[in-house]
Amino acid sequence: MFLPDNIDLGHSERYILSIRINPDGFMFSISDPENGKNYCLRETTFSTTDDLLSNIQRIIFDLNFLTQEFKQTNVVFVSKKYDLVPAAFYDSKHQKELYDFSHFDKSSHLLSGLIDKQDIILLYDADDKIVNFLSRNLWSPQFFHHSHLTINMLEERGLVAGRTAKMFINLHGKYMDIICFRDAKLLHSITYESEPLTNQLYYILKMWEQCEFDQIEDYAYIAGDTDAAIKNKLSEYIKNINTINAPSEIHFWNEDANRAPLDLLTLAL
Repeated sequence: MFLPDNIDLGHSERYILSIRINPDGFMFSISDPENGKNYCLRETTFSTTDDLLSNIQRIIFDLNFLTQEFKQTNVVFVSKKYDLVPAAFYDSKHQKELYDFSHFDKSSHLLSGLIDKQDIILLYDADDKIVNFLSRNLWSPQFFHHSHLTINMLEERGLVAGRTAKMFINLHGKYMDIICFRDAKLLHSITYESEPLTNQLYYILKMWEQCEFDQIEDYAYIAGDTDAAIKNKLSEYIKNINTINAPSEIHFWNEDANRAPLDLLTLAL
């Protein structure tokens, strides 16, 4: 993977490295906090039948510049394996019991992050061997779940000021996030993986019903890899459906930035 000429890793400490991992893909961005136009995005895919750890090890060793000292090194795990826990009820000593109680697959390595303005802990599972390998070989990495970053972006950017209830549908690759707010309060967030269109529509409308949203007054927003079929079908049930794009400043950067997923962009802003 060749890097553009405007990325000078002789001064890697000037840049932010963000790695994004899902079961069949590895993506990384190198961004310059001083100049957003110096944004580089590279990605590769691999078979889900192969061992994920072996694939990650191969990439890290082949692209050994990823192990350099960066201003900040981030790792983003993309998965549907997470829970939202009110901070008042969260106890790190019992997080495994809490997580395993609500998931069929038992946890491997639990990580957590505070959604500060919501006073909610996002608790998620990652592969223990992958976390340990990256912790040893990357420069002081910080770990995130993709939904945590997406929630922060949708909450902080004030995309729907003045409208009380809203649902965000974020499409990225084979994943679909449904994130719901009423006023400034996060109601729910859930991620689905590899679901056909009919299932996606069912999950969206079921969540709309459970949140008691109004089909006439409230709003749905579609972000990411916008699917016209979803928008057209939802318009039969929900009056107000809009498409949202990446933050406005991204449009003045470059092509790499404009095709980056929302969660990865939050780490460059």
